[in-house]
Amino acid sequence: MSWPDLPTAATVARLTEALQALGSATVPTVTSLAEATGNPSRPWRDCRSLVTVPGSFNPLHWAHLELLAYGVETVSADAGAFILSPNTIDKARPLGMDLSDRAWTMQTTLEWAGQHDPRLARTTLSGLLLSHGLYVDQAHALRQACTNLHEVGLWFVVGYDKIVQIFDPRYYTDRTSSLDTLFNLAGFLVAPRDAATPADLANLLNLPQNLSYATRIRPIELPATFANVASTGIRTRATLGTTLSAEVPPPVASMIKTRRCY
Repeated sequence: MSWPDLPTAATVARLTEALQALGSATVPTVTSLAEATGNPSRPWRDCRSLVTVPGSFNPLHWAHLELLAYGVETVSADAGAFILSPNTIDKARPLGMDLSDRAWTMQTTLEWAGQHDPRLARTTLSGLLLSHGLYVDQAHALRQACTNLHEVGLWFVVGYDKIVQIFDPRYYTDRTSSLDTLFNLAGFLVAPRDAATPADLANLLNLPQNLSYATRIRPIELPATFANVASTGIRTRATLGTTLSAEVPPPVASMIKTRRCY
């Protein structure tokens, strides 16, 4: 199907219902935008290698798309996805773009990218909605949904700050057991963030407590212009009336302009 820049009221209602159901789910669950809006499609479930970019997408910007494209290229994945979870939003009623509109811009941006970015033209692209926010829960849900995934076929693309957080022992009661489970399910493609470099990542992985997980973590190189891009700054500039065409893909710019999200 072709995804228009704006969803109909009926589609928003269906998306809202799906997001609410996922938000209260007790078992990690995943569905696609197509499935949530009554247009089921199997290709993403049949993939053997899947690269995902989780985010809150408030709004989705060019760096998100670059992360996905570089990730897909790095591991030669046959599928790529943006992931949105109602349980990673920092407020029950977040400011800015509505959650259903964020979900919609994931899919419209991916459709646009499949037509305009040759790096993604041969890749199955999907906007996915996940009930849980933790990587290990998301990995369980994706493995359950994509039964053909290779043993090392599931990847999350994150910034350097996230991989530091993943290794931080403060977040675990049993760090070794938790990390063993996570890295058995998925690998991580790590992009530079702010001033962090590939050398910083190498140093982190060479620490004795992290060394056993190093084979499941790979660096990806992004142009330096994307290292400091953040949705927060884009929201601020949007409130000032700044033209955002250089900062967000066309479907997102259309959504922001029409909905007056910020």
